Amino acid sequence: MDLAKNPVFHERSKHIDTRYHFIRECIAKKEVELKHVKTMDQVADIFTKPLKFDSFEKLRFMLGVRKVQV
Repeated sequence: MDLAKNPVFHERSKHIDTRYHFIRECIAKKEVELKHVKTMDQVADIFTKPLKFDSFEKLRFMLGVRKVQV
């Protein structure tokens, strides 16, 4: 994402396919806004990582998923 925010040429960026420059264009057009999200608040982690139960419950709550009351 740093490359998307900073259009300055970087040695490592020369091999990036042009389709990845799309996000840079969206940022320049103000169609997309990048925001920093703390590690503990990365909601997608619930789908991609094994989590401790406390973290799982917090992220589940952030997604709006509730326990079914029987």
